[in-house]
Amino acid sequence: MSEWNAALAVALLGLCAGAALAALLELVDPRHWRGNDRWRDPSPFLFRLLMPLTRLIVEHVGQPGEAKRRFLHGRLERAGMGYALLPEELAVLRWLTAMVALAGGIVAMPALQSMGLGGPWLLLGFGLLGYAYPIIWLRDQGLRRQRGIARQFPALLELLGLSVRAGLSFSAALPQCTAQLEAGPLRDEMQRVAREIRTGTARNEALERMAERIDLNAVHAFVAAIVQADETGAAISQTLSDQAARRRRERFAAAEKKANEAPVRMLLPLVGLLFPVTFLIIGFPIALQFLEGGLL
Repeated sequence: MSEWNAALAVALLGLCAGAALAALLELVDPRHWRGNDRWRDPSPFLFRLLMPLTRLIVEHVGQPGEAKRRFLHGRLERAGMGYALLPEELAVLRWLTAMVALAGGIVAMPALQSMGLGGPWLLLGFGLLGYAYPIIWLRDQGLRRQRGIARQFPALLELLGLSVRAGLSFSAALPQCTAQLEAGPLRDEMQRVAREIRTGTARNEALERMAERIDLNAVHAFVAAIVQADETGAAISQTLSDQAARRRRERFAAAEKKANEAPVRMLLPLVGLLFPVTFLIIGFPIALQFLEGGLL
């Protein structure tokens, strides 16, 4: 390792050690931030570990641009982390994870060089991976939430339709039906909608915000149908029943599509793994007979 690499490694390791010490002090006394930020949800372990240093840097740097802030805010909301991180904290956190990944790459460089790997391009790759990691994690978390919401959404619509037909208003039926859902992202989102309605937000506005956070076609269609029913005076109970039936059909169609794709996806493991072994079992005795007969 050259002197420049050694100095850079020492500097980055010192920075990581300082961040780890600040994080440990924060974890020992969590009331330091929970007393002022009671609205926050828990964040992932790595993000929580770097959060003290992140907040210290946020206090001394400017806010990100409006376009970047909207992008980061959308990623956080889609992943269900809107109450755990702020966009400016996420912007700083990306640079911290890049430095952590770069420090790890420098520490692992001797082992990598012994395997024939190394060089500044590899370190650059470590840094870029660390910089992109928070966004990749948020994207994966958002996709998981979307799958969970799509699975539970038809059942929620059926419960809402039954409750409205039984005489409850939509605003009264929403918390009652949400309480019957299993714990998951859809339950969290509907509880947030109910809270916003109770605090004075218009129902259609709260539903539109939910659709923007979730970003699913089924949810957008449901909200558009509710808004249209309000504007035209149509029965919400019938609208909910129609939406529930449509979501069920879409889910069955998606399951049928995946079932039809299964044979095609099985071709690669069959061709790559099963067929060579089968040909070897069939061909080995034949080749052995040819060898014994002197034909090969």
